[in-house]
Amino acid sequence: MQLSTIVFIVLSIANLSLASKCPTIVTQKDFDVTKYVGLWYEAYRSDIIFEAGSRCVNATYTPNSDGSVAVWNQAVNILGDYTSIRGTARVKNASEPAAFVVTFDSPLQKGDYNVLTSNYADYSLVYACTNVPVLDIKLEFIWLLSRTKTMSPTVVNELKKILSNMGADVDKVTQTVQNCQ
Repeated sequence: MQLSTIVFIVLSIANLSLASKCPTIVTQKDFDVTKYVGLWYEAYRSDIIFEAGSRCVNATYTPNSDGSVAVWNQAVNILGDYTSIRGTARVKNASEPAAFVVTFDSPLQKGDYNVLTSNYADYSLVYACTNVPVLDIKLEFIWLLSRTKTMSPTVVNELKKILSNMGADVDKVTQTVQNCQ
């Protein structure tokens, strides 16, 4: 096993689930990336080590001429410092337009970004999961995104229900602090 994989597993321990298999997911079929681009605030997320203690998290998505999407994630980290990372999202398969792989520039890293549902104007539910068969665990990444800094409890409950019904662990999904100007 590569050292980077071991480090990833150790650092992601906070968002592991003892269930061994990632659930089968269905991404949004009628997904329109031109309606999706723009600014999204992270309203809720699962425990993710690389975001531990972060607040004021947001992402800006911009269409590129080659059909990919530029990604710019910003946050205030646990030390109170502004941080950002840029990357590019590409559709994995044209038959599933809401399933992306995002490659970040520095440090070079890749991750899945699956839009399960979005109404484009208010909310988006994003999910990714990695099976770690050697340890018989799965690493889940859950983001509830909003066009504003808050999300209504009704929408949060509806999105969590979608996750629960597909077999995701929503117990560790917590609200992201959005107290920046």
